[in-house]
Amino acid sequence: MKPSCRKPVPQGKKFMCRIVRRNDGMDKRIYPTYELSLEEPIRQRRVFLLRATKRKRSRGSYYAITSEMDDVYDNSRKASNENYGILGKLRSNFLGTAFHVYSNGRNPFSNGEKASNMGNSNLSAMEKEKHEMKKENKNLPVRQELGAVIYNPNVLGLKGPRKMTILMNTMTAEGDMVEKRPMQIKDTLIGRMTDGDMSDLLVLRNKSPQWNDDTNSFVLNFGGRVSLASVKNFQIVHDNDLDYIIMQFGRTSQDNFTMDCQYPMTPFQAFAFALTSFDAKLACE
Repeated sequence: MKPSCRKPVPQGKKFMCRIVRRNDGMDKRIYPTYELSLEEPIRQRRVFLLRATKRKRSRGSYYAITSEMDDVYDNSRKASNENYGILGKLRSNFLGTAFHVYSNGRNPFSNGEKASNMGNSNLSAMEKEKHEMKKENKNLPVRQELGAVIYNPNVLGLKGPRKMTILMNTMTAEGDMVEKRPMQIKDTLIGRMTDGDMSDLLVLRNKSPQWNDDTNSFVLNFGGRVSLASVKNFQIVHDNDLDYIIMQFGRTSQDNFTMDCQYPMTPFQAFAFALTSFDAKLACE
């Protein structure tokens, strides 16, 4: 049975997953797709969970995440509605140093109201189509913020592992995530941390790797789940327990990666956080 990707992994369990990068075709090298599947060792099979498609013509990185196997932008119906079949989205700033993860829903920070004031007669065909999509999106509830990732800038330009901070909302006594739907920038995860408001805020960091003289590289113990060294590899922990690996991600071949996660993270969040590692970080390396 396929697990719910938007619920935290049950306490005491670990989801062991695979991510495959597919970049066939002319523009797939620039705009690849990623497929997440859950490993079932007993049945010797994998169960498809999620697919992420990198969108074109967007400032920064922009991924649409769906539970459908087919490309969410391949046919006319999906192309005419940017929210069709989408569970959530991942978006970065231009430098690729900050990422936001949201459920599908209305963006309260969008300036789509401008088109309403211009009048349809002044809009091109493409602009009219986008305007209609904006009108449809107004019927959606405000999106839920599911997480944020911050990559520390490499000011000195020194070679070494990336440093990342993951922000999530805390959990309720029942083990569910506190739901937040920020209407202002200051109420987002990054905005709250910037203002020093740490209430209902869970701060996670990547575990610092150790230098290995034999391999002449920084290394982490992935328990045999990662076979190739890469700047993309990471493990996520809380400062209070550095031995409890909440999430780990790493390369096994050119386009294949493992991704394991456990409570309090959801598979959807872990997949989005893993996607942030694929993008070049102009100010971090």
